[in-house]
Amino acid sequence: MKPIYLLDTNIYSELAKPKPNEELVQKVIQNQKISAIPVVAWSESLYGVKRLPNGSRKERLEDFLLNQIQAYFDILPFDSNCAWIYTDLKVRLEETGSPMPDSDLKIASMAIANGMILVTRNTKDFSALKSCSTLALLDWFSQN
Repeated sequence: MKPIYLLDTNIYSELAKPKPNEELVQKVIQNQKISAIPVVAWSESLYGVKRLPNGSRKERLEDFLLNQIQAYFDILPFDSNCAWIYTDLKVRLEETGSPMPDSDLKIASMAIANGMILVTRNTKDFSALKSCSTLALLDWFSQN
């Protein structure tokens, strides 16, 4: 089954918290088979964990990423189609004076390229794309 939802870091990282948002946990579980992780977010997560000092917290988060995220979600690549969309959007945003961080723009480009809905808690971070793209956003934290 083709994934419908592209999960931003702030969605799947919530699952690693000692007391995660229960409604969000249920939404992720219900939609696991039709959700994927963008490689850009995945690399950010790996980098963040690798930078932690050795210890139980680092071990717990590495285990979480490998055995709870990578084991159950596809990691979507940033391919040439994504790159074309990313480049087009980056130029449009620069022309309107609304640049955004490359990592967010790459994640949004991946969602657009794959016809997916980007699930994020930070919908405001992507608001500049509303007027110049077909990006669909969803915030599972604000839905009940």
